[in-house]
Amino acid sequence: MPTPPEDLHDVTAVTQRWISAFNASDPAGICALYHPEAVLWGTTAPSMITTPQGLRAYFDGHCAAASPPSISLDAQRVRVYAGTAINSGSYTLHALVEGRQRALPARFSFTYCKVGSDWLIVDHHSSFVPA
Repeated sequence: MPTPPEDLHDVTAVTQRWISAFNASDPAGICALYHPEAVLWGTTAPSMITTPQGLRAYFDGHCAAASPPSISLDAQRVRVYAGTAINSGSYTLHALVEGRQRALPARFSFTYCKVGSDWLIVDHHSSFVPA
């Protein structure tokens, strides 16, 4: 059965809301997109984050930086399977590194589950692209 176009649209929209909240340095807005049992392997996290408090601390740290990082989406591929969706892709992280702005290529996977009419992130992995 083909994926309903509205599901593809909705999942893409949640991913864009995540990027917009990240770029606005809005940790509450970012965390609102995660399921309470979500897991995050963050780009700069030394270990897996498994609690809402851990998510908030991780994003508070990024958003509190003197020059907060930002993201520009490069590519994404959304697939939907009966109440579960996966969005895999690439982005560029724009960040201050050792005193100068850098564009760092990275990749991501978001797994979403549908709760009522909302798509919530249940698993998120992000990592830099190896040199």
